[in-house]
Amino acid sequence: MGLENTIDKLDKYFKRLDKGKAQKIKPAHVDELLRKLETKAAKLEAELAETTDDAKRQRLESKLTMVHEQQKRATWLAEQIRDA
Repeated sequence: MGLENTIDKLDKYFKRLDKGKAQKIKPAHVDELLRKLETKAAKLEAELAETTDDAKRQRLESKLTMVHEQQKRATWLAEQIRDA
């Protein structure tokens, strides 16, 4: 999901919020999600450090990349809802 798609989703969310069809995202919820993602990243990095199997290392690196991308998106979302 690219940045344009994310922005579109956020715009749709704000429109639903204005109409009363969506609950407001609380910064605490995003902060909790960020904490969970940090924990997941730490576990993956620890497992990656212990793993010697190339196929498993590749899967773990892929998962770690996805977690880092999700962290970026969550940080961006937190900035957007704090400004709104």
